[in-house]
Amino acid sequence: MSPTRRTSVAVLYNFVGEDEYETLRVRIRNGDVVSPTGDLKDLESISTVREDIDAIVAALRDEGYAARAVNIRDDFDRLFRALTSPRPDVVFNLVEFFNNSPRQEDRVAALYDLLRIPYTGSPPMTLAICQRKGLTKQVLRGLRIPIPRYVLVREEPFPPKPSGLVYPLIVKPAWEDASTGVDELAVVEDRAQLERRVHMILSEHRQPALVEEFIAGRELGVSVIGNANPVVLPIEEVDFSNLPPQYRGILSFESKWDPLHEVFHLGKLVCPAEVAEPVRSKVEEIALRTYRALGCRDYARIDMRLDKDDRLFVLEVNPNPDLTEGVAFMASAEAAGMSFAGTLKTIVEEAVKRVEPPSGGGEPARPDGRETA
Repeated sequence: MSPTRRTSVAVLYNFVGEDEYETLRVRIRNGDVVSPTGDLKDLESISTVREDIDAIVAALRDEGYAARAVNIRDDFDRLFRALTSPRPDVVFNLVEFFNNSPRQEDRVAALYDLLRIPYTGSPPMTLAICQRKGLTKQVLRGLRIPIPRYVLVREEPFPPKPSGLVYPLIVKPAWEDASTGVDELAVVEDRAQLERRVHMILSEHRQPALVEEFIAGRELGVSVIGNANPVVLPIEEVDFSNLPPQYRGILSFESKWDPLHEVFHLGKLVCPAEVAEPVRSKVEEIALRTYRALGCRDYARIDMRLDKDDRLFVLEVNPNPDLTEGVAFMASAEAAGMSFAGTLKTIVEEAVKRVEPPSGGGEPARPDGRETA
């Protein structure tokens, strides 16, 4: 790339169907909705998908990039055109599924690799492993990184006491993300509840059920940025102390994505989290070991639990986590003194380092195979 030309960045995302938050705003204007908090402003402030994407594009432009957004709409032709007409210098990869399947997220990143276009975030192998919770746990367990005891249930019936696990247990779909398939009933106290939950996942989600010991304690989100010398950003905690007794204090689908559910408004985000220095040091050590073990690149977020005895457990690893301003990863970046735009620039700069120089002193090959003029 010429130093006098602005780096072109294609912000690729995949969204189809109706944006529920845009629909919610229409309902608010029509007086057709009541906020669980009693204040409609709590609903009106929730950003839409388009607003989140526009914010990223605007921030990249502020940093001097020639940025454009492309919604590939789950269509391969649109994806390929976005990569070839015109060909971007860098892809800011926000694609989280393809063919309506999160398990094909890694195939999109593999296409960038085949076309030799540098892109932000983790490579295909990391995305594939982290999408499959059982594989992730095998890697972590093999490296003695602390995780809850677990078992994968692929079919019914299953053993009376799976792998000696101790109740309460939490049951999740093994191949989903964003807390899909996780609600208050995911935490089970006995065999009957366990059987019902496993049956639901096997029959409705059509994938294995991950059954693991439920770790009661504090929910920590640990964000990491960088590659050669990755940095652990300030720890974020979801404080469940104000939850009514009927809630178990888990990051359920409703708590993340359903603003009409009361639990969406109850968990309090605290960043930086108040933890003792020995715990903070251990969190950072485990986060970096996990980040490297799974081949995370540029940025990632690691979910942990801290129990009453200050023991830490890695729950999940999220490569390419949500970058909504002021939330989760970006909240940790802000607590570290990094601006929204500056954080995005840091991520893009890591991808730019992977630009391959033209071979043989000539121009890079065209992605359509034709010779350049």
